[in-house]
Amino acid sequence: MEFHLKTVLLIFALLIFVGLIVQVKQKKLDLQYTMSWIVMVFGLVVVILFPGLLSTLTMIMGVSTPVNMIFFLGFCFALLIIYNLTKYVSKLSGEIKSLSQSFAILEKKMKDGYHE
Repeated sequence: MEFHLKTVLLIFALLIFVGLIVQVKQKKLDLQYTMSWIVMVFGLVVVILFPGLLSTLTMIMGVSTPVNMIFFLGFCFALLIIYNLTKYVSKLSGEIKSLSQSFAILEKKMKDGYHE
């Protein structure tokens, strides 16, 4: 990989990392949602600095070319993000259900107390 390309990719990774940190500090993103993206940026930096690792991993996994390995890793990363988002949505759905039930109980108590 050429020095110019490495430099551009490292700057790109740094900008993504800084953007993530800024959004966490501004409370636009929760840290728990950001961790998988930070891991992805770290992995990208490792592959940029040590491109031989990707070739070695490609041979170990039995993938035909490093480009296919990148697509495979991207697919795995997308599945990880989808799983995490599904987990968080499920948790929030349970919280919404609990809050709705609590609200309904309080509303019922208020109506019963008001009519007595």
